[in-house]
Order: sequence, then structure tokens, then C-alpha cells
Amino acid sequence: MSLARRVRSRARSTVAAVAVLVVVSLASPSSVSWATRTGDTAAEQAAAEIEAARQRADAASAAMFEAESKLDQLNLEEEATAAEVAALEAKASQLSTDVEELAVRRFISGSQGIPLLSGLDGPTQQAQANVLLAIVTESSQSTLDEYDALADELASKRKKLQKAKEKTAQAITDYQALKEKAEAEVKRLQEIEAKRLKDEKVRQILEAKRRAAQANTGGRRSGSSGFLDNGIYFDGSILCPFVGSAGFGDTWGAPRSGGRRHEGVDILTATGTQLVAVVSGRASFSITSLGGNSVTLYGDNGNTYFYAHLSAWEGQSRQVQQGDVIGYVGDTGNARGTPHLHFEIRPNRGRAVNPYPSVRAAC
Repeated sequence: MSLARRVRSRARSTVAAVAVLVVVSLASPSSVSWATRTGDTAAEQAAAEIEAARQRADAASAAMFEAESKLDQLNLEEEATAAEVAALEAKASQLSTDVEELAVRRFISGSQGIPLLSGLDGPTQQAQANVLLAIVTESSQSTLDEYDALADELASKRKKLQKAKEKTAQAITDYQALKEKAEAEVKRLQEIEAKRLKDEKVRQILEAKRRAAQANTGGRRSGSSGFLDNGIYFDGSILCPFVGSAGFGDTWGAPRSGGRRHEGVDILTATGTQLVAVVSGRASFSITSLGGNSVTLYGDNGNTYFYAHLSAWEGQSRQVQQGDVIGYVGDTGNARGTPHLHFEIRPNRGRAVNPYPSVRAAC
């Protein structure tokens, strides 16, 4: 065999051997492990992307709900100041009448002229007061002093009311801006979850993290409910009350209109999002002035759960199983045109407790 032919033969043998090695390598456990690790990494990255989007949605929603609380507080302050102004104006009106009567009596007794009183708002207020001082007796001095002091107080309260109105107007503008941002973040989260949660591995990773976080609170997914050592009530028996993407705000105890305190958790999510029974029990549908379309769920576990601001109910009041659809998110009642779920937990049919730890762990 010639030298050239021997070289070509060895080359072909070498190529064949390399091909065999490649095939064996691709089929080997180490290569399968590498492919698995690559898939796991992609799933972990997708799960991290979802978690980051959820954090942004939560932060934006919390800021919006905080702005709402501030707005309610400013409304309370404005209402209180307006009531003070109205009371002072009523008192001023009565004092003005008293002063005029003093002037009339003095005129009848011989003094010349009756000052024309145009009230505390008139430009000639000080001139009127000076004239009155000249024609009334010493016995009327206390009335005039009270009149002057009231005028100063009323002017101060009116300035305070004007400033309160300006702060409220600015708070409304701030709230609207934060509302738009929060809704945009929730929508963005919805888009990311719709894309990434198609992967079962991603769902498994997120569920494992959720369970780990729940364990850190001292709760158990299927365990009993009760107060933890830190005084927080934790309901480990509930499902997440909604099905979809949302932003959370821990608004427990925040001031609300009418001097109330917020007794639930607010969850910002899209209109029409499904709401489910967090436990089995009897769902009773009603309409309330503040909550609009509402559901009271009397759980078989002895607790009561309250859902507010629904756009619609599913079916009628009835016995339900855990996970049954009972309604849809909306903005009825005093929801300010912001679709969200107001959710409460009342242990043993008693007073409401902060539901945020329980709901956040369940969702």
C-alpha cells in the first residue's frame, strides 16, 4: 500500500473514532446532567424574573395604598376644619346681631347714627368696630371684644381650610400618578407570569419558595390557625382568595374616611379576576355602602372571611367548597374607581385581625 493510501486510511479511522466518542459523549450521564442543569438554570432565571416583577408590583401597590390612606387622612382634616369654620361663622352671625342690637339701643338713647354692619367679611370691618366703640356703653365692651377675637379666629381657620384644600388637591394628583404606576406594574407582572408560568418547572420552583416562606412565618399549609408567639394571627388553612396576578399592600389600621380604621388587606388586580372561597363554608352575598358587592364567607373552620368591591358574584348565596369561584374583582362601593379586592379575616366570628401575613403566605 502506498504511503498516500495509508495516510487516507488512518484519517478515515480517526474521524470514525471521533464520531463514536461524540455519540457516546452525548449519550453519557454527564451530558444529560449538563442539559438538565441548563434547563434548571433557565427555570430558576424565569422564576427570579417573576419574583422581581411581583416585588415591583407590591412596592408600587403599597405606595398607591399609602397615598390613598394619606388622602383619606387629609379629607378627614379638611372636613374637621370646615366644620370648625361653619361653627365660627354661625357664632359670628349671632354676635353680629348682638352688636347691632347694642348699637340700636344706644341710638335710641340719644347717640347719632347707626353703623351699617356688613359682617366679618366686609372691607369696613375695622371702621365699623371703631364706630361701635364710640357709641356703645362699657357694658357692651365684652361683646365687642368677643366679636373682634372671633373675627381673628375665623380668619385664621379660613386660611387653614384653604391650605387643607390645596393639600388635598395635591394628594389627589399624587394618588392618581401612583395608581397609574401600580396598575402598570400589575399588568406587566400579568404578562410575565402568563409567559413564564407555562413552564411546570418554574411553577414548582415558585411553589417551593412560597412554602419555605410560609414555614418561616410559623404557619403550616394544612395546619391549624391561631396566634403566633409574636402576636400575629396566622391562618394556615386558606387558599389564595384570587386567581391571577396582583400587587399587595399591608394597609391594616390605615385611616379611612369617617374616622374609621382599615380592617383588611387590599389587593390590586384587574377587573374580572376570579375570586375563590378560601375555605369551605357558606357564602352569603350582599351589597354594603362601603364594600359595594360583597361576600361574607362563614367558614366551616369557624372563621369568617369578607370580600368587598366585587364587580359581580358567581351564582347565588350557597354552600361552597374550598377553591369554588364565588365572584369577580371590581370597584364597587367606595373603591375610588380602582379595581381591587378588600379581604378580611375574623377568627371565630369575632373581631377582624390583620390578614396580610396569612394572605401573602397563601398567594
